[in-house]
Amino acid sequence: MQAPTVLIVDHDEAQREEIRRTLEAAGLRVELAATIAESLRSAHRPPDLVLVGVDLPDGERCELCQRLQAALGATATPVLHASRPSAAGGQPSTSSSMLGSTCGSACGSAYGSAYDCCRAGSCAWPTESRLLMTAVRALLEARAANVARAASDERFRAAFDQAAVGMAHVSLDDRLLRVNPKLCELLGYTVEELTALRAQDLRHPDHAEGALRHVHALGDGTIPSSTTEERCVRRDGSMLWVAVTRSLARDRAGAPLYVVEVVNEIERRKRAEDARERALACERVARVRVELAEARVARLQTFTSELSRAVTPAQVAEVVLSLGLAALYADAGYVALLAEDDVIEVLRAPGYPEDVVARLRRIPMSARMAVVDCIRTGQLLIFESLAAYRAAYPDTPTGDWAKTLICVPMTLGDVTIGVLGVTYRDTCRISEDDRRFMTTLALQCAQALERARLYEAEQRARRLREEALAIAAHDLRNPLSSIILAAALLERSAPADAAGQPIRNRARQIKRAAERAVEMLGELLDAAIIEAKGLKLDIQPCEVGSLVREVTEMLAPLAEQKRIQLHTLLPGSGLELSCDRGRMLQVLSNLVGNALKFTAEGREITIGAERQGPHVRLSVSDTGTGIRPEDIPRLFDRYWQGRAARCAGAGLGLYIVKGIIEAHGGQISVDSELGAGTTFSCTIPVTR
Repeated sequence: MQAPTVLIVDHDEAQREEIRRTLEAAGLRVELAATIAESLRSAHRPPDLVLVGVDLPDGERCELCQRLQAALGATATPVLHASRPSAAGGQPSTSSSMLGSTCGSACGSAYGSAYDCCRAGSCAWPTESRLLMTAVRALLEARAANVARAASDERFRAAFDQAAVGMAHVSLDDRLLRVNPKLCELLGYTVEELTALRAQDLRHPDHAEGALRHVHALGDGTIPSSTTEERCVRRDGSMLWVAVTRSLARDRAGAPLYVVEVVNEIERRKRAEDARERALACERVARVRVELAEARVARLQTFTSELSRAVTPAQVAEVVLSLGLAALYADAGYVALLAEDDVIEVLRAPGYPEDVVARLRRIPMSARMAVVDCIRTGQLLIFESLAAYRAAYPDTPTGDWAKTLICVPMTLGDVTIGVLGVTYRDTCRISEDDRRFMTTLALQCAQALERARLYEAEQRARRLREEALAIAAHDLRNPLSSIILAAALLERSAPADAAGQPIRNRARQIKRAAERAVEMLGELLDAAIIEAKGLKLDIQPCEVGSLVREVTEMLAPLAEQKRIQLHTLLPGSGLELSCDRGRMLQVLSNLVGNALKFTAEGREITIGAERQGPHVRLSVSDTGTGIRPEDIPRLFDRYWQGRAARCAGAGLGLYIVKGIIEAHGGQISVDSELGAGTTFSCTIPVTR
């Protein structure tokens, strides 16, 4: 580190040299000058201290101070004047008073030092070397401190003014003491405009009170610093998001001076955060909508499945109102249909007060009500408040228990057949998704109601048909019996010779046709009884072997005629079955008869019986042509016949067999392969 430089200006050359030796011995650098002009020429760089001799006149010394300060520029240099000896004893004073008083000129130290220029008095330098060194060291130390402080202040000013963030000094009473250019740029003010405002004038009302609390807390020492995110009001009235860090500046004694605010713009970040929050909110809403849609789809699938099993309008209404209202989180609802007499009939209305249900069970189309307008216009009617409903229908009596009422038209094509009503106890906003879901429910409800109507109509037609068939079959038995009896008499009374042979042949044909008609009437009656679930069984213990043998003996002549062998596979004696023997003979004879029809000559048929746990399995297997796979599912339908058996009967045989087996609590199945044969199997519980 370079030693301080001292400039000595004195006419006395000996005294200059003496002072130089004293200062250089103390490690200081010394420059000498006898006159002002010489001192200015020798001052190549600013000295750290100037010593002015006694012999220079006061005016000349003042001129020297002024010219040195002007020549050295902004850098202030302390000037020390020599004092004259005191009047008593002629010895120079060694106290601070030796500096004397200023001359009153404007050339004092720039640092406000106690060592001003233009001091009066003189001294003998060699005699006062110790006192001189004390003064020199004090002045040099003070100048070094001032230089350091000036450098620190300059660095602070540069950092403050050139900072990339806004900065301000705010007094404890909230006045703006100092602002930097960046803050002016952020807020759109000039320095003069900003310093004329209070800090509160720049803060958004939502943040002003909190910021002021922080300033007071800093001044009270409650908090050391704080950082908050606030909105500032710019000069043009727009808002700017900033992050403000506040700290307290204190003097050397620790007393609070002002609050330093560092203002950093975060507008882009806040916009990004807001955009992110909006995106997250949209994502959450979308997720909720997806979850709600998935839940509704699942409920709609359950709803559709349950509707497929509902076969009457009442059952359809029950499904719609139990599952549909739950999916809509509704408190009440109804299903109403337009009847043929121009009256709206409410099928079901769960959740409504009893007096409302009783009063609105049947609604004429002439009434001024929402349900009537919904059917008439086919439009969805939504009233999201009770006031809106009463404004539209002031004459309709309504209670206060319901706040939101909705009428959803149930349409088939262009025809509205009824209304699905949905009611909420609270005021609700019905979203577009809710509207679509309600419309879907109403559409499915309308389709299910139409299916139920058609099903009921088909059931009524079937019952009427079965009743007519049963009456016709019963009434035709007696005439057919008379025909059979007359044919038998005709056959017996015909001449025995060749001339009577045509008569006998015709009589036998009539008899066979009448017997087949009786058989078909019996099948029609059996089918009607089975369809009506009215088949009655006479359950008795039956030995299975005897049952199989009886069927075999009964059909043996027909088998011999077609040269088909009948085989039996029986487990031995003792296998019993609780059943209606006559009906089981009917089952086996039908299955074996069918096998004989579709088995070619020279083949064989096997009738088997075996015990399978709690069941007896009866089977009839043939080696005929087999059944096509696409025909198997329809074998047991009423009036259905395969192409190979068309016109061979009424198509009721296997339907009756299945009905008899199921009436016994059993099941029937078929296994067939084209060209290899067919096996019908019946499993029947041993006991009932």
